Amino acid sequence: MATSKKLEIIYYNGQPDGVRSVRRHLSTITTYVIPRPLLSEAEKISGITRPGIYYLINDNDENKIAQIYIGQTRNGVTRLDDHNRSKDFWNKAIMFLADNKTFSLDMISGLEEYAIIKAHEAKRYKVENSVKPKYEIDEYDLPSIEEVYDEIQFVMATLGYKMNDAKQTRNESEIFHTTRNGITAYGIYSGDKFQVLEDSEINITKPVSLPKYNRQREELLQKGDISVNGKKYVLNVILEFNTPSGASDFVLGGSTNGWIEWKNKNGKTLDEIYRK
Repeated sequence: MATSKKLEIIYYNGQPDGVRSVRRHLSTITTYVIPRPLLSEAEKISGITRPGIYYLINDNDENKIAQIYIGQTRNGVTRLDDHNRSKDFWNKAIMFLADNKTFSLDMISGLEEYAIIKAHEAKRYKVENSVKPKYEIDEYDLPSIEEVYDEIQFVMATLGYKMNDAKQTRNESEIFHTTRNGITAYGIYSGDKFQVLEDSEINITKPVSLPKYNRQREELLQKGDISVNGKKYVLNVILEFNTPSGASDFVLGGSTNGWIEWKNKNGKTLDEIYRK
């Protein structure tokens, strides 16, 4: 049976998209969500100068992360002043701060290193950390670091940001596939969003009816997120779509009905599983 979790949220200016803090019941870690234009407002909050790690993110109108940077801070929100001057890409900071007894310097360094590794493995977004920290995580510290990261991942998910590698869910969720005209692609449906998984093949030769997907294909090709393997074009990242049809359109080209294109290992379509 799953364990229940209780979160407490404070909206400092009474606005759902303003500065806010999130804390899990009995946890020593507090999460602060700080829109960049409100950085000076966040600096007035009591307790926000504690040590921890932070994410600088560039999220789009659909609340998806396009770019991310991960760092550590020994002085809480004051670390963001440097990034406000030197980094242009981010529009929101999410900080995970704890009391000094919870986050030793070794713990902070190890957690930063671990979070950067996980961000690169996820292949969901562009990671702006071009140089990984040289810190080596002690095997005795690793269980504590993993425990804290699990909490970070949970809180980020409640904010709408998925941090995990979607490939890891292949053993936990039903994998769907579509095969047409020599193209094979794989995906996961959450009941809300559809994710096309890494290593899926893309029919680049057939344009998509919606121009935005053709532009997205071109951008991914230029960045190397779609590469050529022999005569086939292969996706090197995980893409999320609002609908199963958007996902199948992108993969197969033309205009498709994702509810019947995507099938599980037993040949049942999404339509049969979720609608009938």
